[in-house]
Amino acid sequence: MGLIRHAEGETDVGRPRQTVVEYRSYELSSDFPLVMRDGEDWRISPVKSNRLHFHNCFEIGLCLSDRGFLCFGEEEHTFRAGDVLCVGRNVPHTIWSAPGVFSTWCFIHMDPDALLENRIVADPQQWTDLLSDCHVLLHTGEHLWAEHLIAEARRELHDQEPGYERCVQGLIQAFMIRLMRLSPMEPLLEVSGKHQLSLAPALNYIHAHYMEEFPLEQLAAVCHLSPTHFRRLFREQLGISPLQFLHQVRILRSSSLLRNLQIRISDIAVQVGYTSQSCYNRHFLELMGCTPSEWRNNPGAKPGQIRYTGWQRAETGEEIEAHNAEHRQESS
Repeated sequence: MGLIRHAEGETDVGRPRQTVVEYRSYELSSDFPLVMRDGEDWRISPVKSNRLHFHNCFEIGLCLSDRGFLCFGEEEHTFRAGDVLCVGRNVPHTIWSAPGVFSTWCFIHMDPDALLENRIVADPQQWTDLLSDCHVLLHTGEHLWAEHLIAEARRELHDQEPGYERCVQGLIQAFMIRLMRLSPMEPLLEVSGKHQLSLAPALNYIHAHYMEEFPLEQLAAVCHLSPTHFRRLFREQLGISPLQFLHQVRILRSSSLLRNLQIRISDIAVQVGYTSQSCYNRHFLELMGCTPSEWRNNPGAKPGQIRYTGWQRAETGEEIEAHNAEHRQESS
């Protein structure tokens, strides 16, 4: 698991106080790139963690009960039952409950581009910025539509009646369109440096240009870093090299394209940036545990090798306190 440590203020003894930011990678099916987690495992502790985290995907959270706090970077906000949280893939954040209560949540992690099959009609740059940098809490009193749409999507995902995938796609599409309408006016959607990862420009560049060939220096340049510093920060923050991350993005995109039997595998390899079929096959096998043709014949049958670091349940107060104590010891 990659960790970012950067100074944020001073400790009591004058040393810089460090914030830890963790990268959380969630596995999303190529057939239905959305996962939901809720229930008793998602009761949020009132103990505040000194760690922030960010995801490889877009997150929507619906608070089901009680109240508490969340922060984007250094900025704190309060939430209560019915509020909806939206976080882009490059925004460090964390949540905790109010003293004496354990708020319950439903979390949806998804790839909106693949889920909605690129059917959102919007300005491409606005859409890219939204998926990457959105950080907003939609209060139920002001945005009742958000609670209703996500609550209905949650019900469909629980019941799984015939056609539920298409129904969820429609609900999420309506939600994202409404969210796009807010973005020019909603102050919490304005991105500032304190909310962003230092490598956010490079991650955005990779997601936009993964099918192209570009040098490492190009990624370092968009982050205003030297190549050496950029390479070191990337491994610290994501736990893998920039090239490994690029291959992950390409292979995951190709796994979705393989569902379309009308496209030849060799053409898919080219679409995602591989000029050599053997190179594409090798990387696909390394990351997905099978060949592209095996995946096409039985998608998802074999577990992928892409490292998964997402939570399966909320951390307990005891676990958070142990991590906090460990971090204080490291910082002393």
